[in-house]
Amino acid sequence: MAKVSSVAAVKIGARIRAVRRKFGISLEDLGELSEISWTSIGKIERGASSPTAESLVRLATALEVDPGIFLSGIVADDYGVRAHRFTVRDLIRGRAEQRDEAVEPTAAPEGSAEASPETHDSGDDGDAPEAPGANAAG
Repeated sequence: MAKVSSVAAVKIGARIRAVRRKFGISLEDLGELSEISWTSIGKIERGASSPTAESLVRLATALEVDPGIFLSGIVADDYGVRAHRFTVRDLIRGRAEQRDEAVEPTAAPEGSAEASPETHDSGDDGDAPEAPGANAAG
């Protein structure tokens, strides 16, 4: 028996085989229609090889089906034990917590050169001199 690539590969391969058989075409015919070698299709159908996205699209096009039917319901666990169980929400939450810890507000030390906006003097007291000739009678 051929070595199985993964549970996902077996499921995908079985779906491809079922559609091919429904149309009553041989591996050789599907190979010609999809421009994929019939031996490669055989490996895919047995689950001994995981098809690429391009192969799935070529096979689906040749069989006149949506490529999504081959992948529907396949989950990451179908490819074997994952090294971690993190989700995108876990990642976002962790990064937000790191950011919050790094941005904790701290008061400026007393006597620092940093002036607060309330005490900063720009030198402008609001009484700007008028432009020459602005009040000139004309």
